Amino acid sequence: MTSPDRRSPVPIHRSLRVLALCFAGSFGCGGAVEPEVHRQEPEPPPSNVTPLVAPPPTVPRWRFGTDVSVALLRFEEENVRLPAVRRGVVVNGGFFDREVRPKGWLVVDGAEVASYDRSLGGGVLVFGDAGFEQHDGEIFEVPAAMPRFAIQGRPRLVVNSEINIQSESGRRAARTALCIRSGGQVLEVVVVPGEEGEGPTLLELATQLQAGGCEEALNLDGGPSTGARWPTGHLPPRGPLPYALHLVGPPPTR
Repeated sequence: MTSPDRRSPVPIHRSLRVLALCFAGSFGCGGAVEPEVHRQEPEPPPSNVTPLVAPPPTVPRWRFGTDVSVALLRFEEENVRLPAVRRGVVVNGGFFDREVRPKGWLVVDGAEVASYDRSLGGGVLVFGDAGFEQHDGEIFEVPAAMPRFAIQGRPRLVVNSEINIQSESGRRAARTALCIRSGGQVLEVVVVPGEEGEGPTLLELATQLQAGGCEEALNLDGGPSTGARWPTGHLPPRGPLPYALHLVGPPPTR
């Protein structure tokens, strides 16, 4: 990893609403700080990409400790309606194939739901005895003992506290990401709503997460499949969604 240069974070649109689920720590994930960016300068955004403006500092976030429980919800119908919940949050998971089956490694409650896919690459987020860790999906080796939870997605947005997106695609979409903080004791699930053609680019999302203190961050599925439901709110997905994750846990202790 090369030493990063310093530059100002990519601004985020005022209308952008970020919902984050953090598995440890207290409410709020810290104020905006100047991020450390990968030394390779990103390509300039296309002329039709409108820069986003920074969000207000108080963004609603939910945090849980490493005693969190994760349940799998499967859907077969085309028009998915996420179930109402009294606790925790339901959020969309990772990618799926043309047969609308989970694609990439998925382990829930110690049981393997979908196999590791080296061709998918990206990253693998694992929740085991040591806490939360992110691994390189291209060279990952499946352990003999199943972890409590694992999910494979792409791309890795933040690696070793540095932005891992090196160019600007200009493609805007609703997005879902996982962010590891506090040495693997905190996990945020970030859901960014957006209609078609709206929402952050991958570089903008990575910059915002890194600026907010994410040490590792992994992009999950996004676009029309982005969806979430919590006790006081609902973001319905606009497209296919073969499964979702229901995360529940007591208030954090740190």
